[in-house]
Amino acid sequence: MLGGRFRDAMSDMTETIRRVFQDPPARTIALELRAPAARTVPFPCAQILAPAFRMVPATASVPVLEAAPPTRADLDWEATLVEEAGWGQWASGARVCVPDLFQAGRISRLAVPPLPRRPGVRAEPPEPFRGRVRSGLEAVAAPRTRAVVPAMEPPRSFRALEQVLALPVAFPGEDMTRISRAIWMRYTLKLVRETGENIRNLDVLGLYRIPSRGTRQVNHQAATGRLLVALGPEAAGAPRAPFILARKKDDDSIVCCFVEDV
Repeated sequence: MLGGRFRDAMSDMTETIRRVFQDPPARTIALELRAPAARTVPFPCAQILAPAFRMVPATASVPVLEAAPPTRADLDWEATLVEEAGWGQWASGARVCVPDLFQAGRISRLAVPPLPRRPGVRAEPPEPFRGRVRSGLEAVAAPRTRAVVPAMEPPRSFRALEQVLALPVAFPGEDMTRISRAIWMRYTLKLVRETGENIRNLDVLGLYRIPSRGTRQVNHQAATGRLLVALGPEAAGAPRAPFILARKKDDDSIVCCFVEDV
């Protein structure tokens, strides 16, 4: 029994050591890049679509507006008899009312005409009914159509080199910290020779590369450090040369000159 437990313990330890020291699983990964796929963009085209409805005038007859045939109207006239009971009481001698107007001796005798035994009938033929016709249906106007040409207008081109050159061109300044000390001394010496000013009285504003020909006007922007240059037709194809710009400390005037490129 003891040997069986020892064998089970040894088998468990062997399985544990086999699992611990087995090689880790590895997978292969494709390192090649996918070939770029080319796609085409459809050319823009204009498409004409017809409307989903169409206006068509329709003519319809209305029977209500037709003339009605004349008909005969049957009219019944009924006579109404009214009986007056007061005449019987008057004949019996009963005194109802004695006005002063009818007292004896004051007025003349009046003869009362006898009442007709048959009432008179007046015949009046009725007029036929007359109807008026009014047109309330307006004619439907034909729909308006508008033609639109889907073709694009041809591009227009014109020569306007003078207008383009009249606009100022902005040139950014170079980083003066990257210029060596020897080259910078050469630039400042050229500035002193051209302007005749003392280097201590000059405050260098910047170094720019602008066309060596055709420069008509320069304007320095202190906020951005750029130089706005108005060029002429002579600047077309001209090489760029280093241009140094400085301000005099005594009167704040601007001095400038071209220097030799190194």
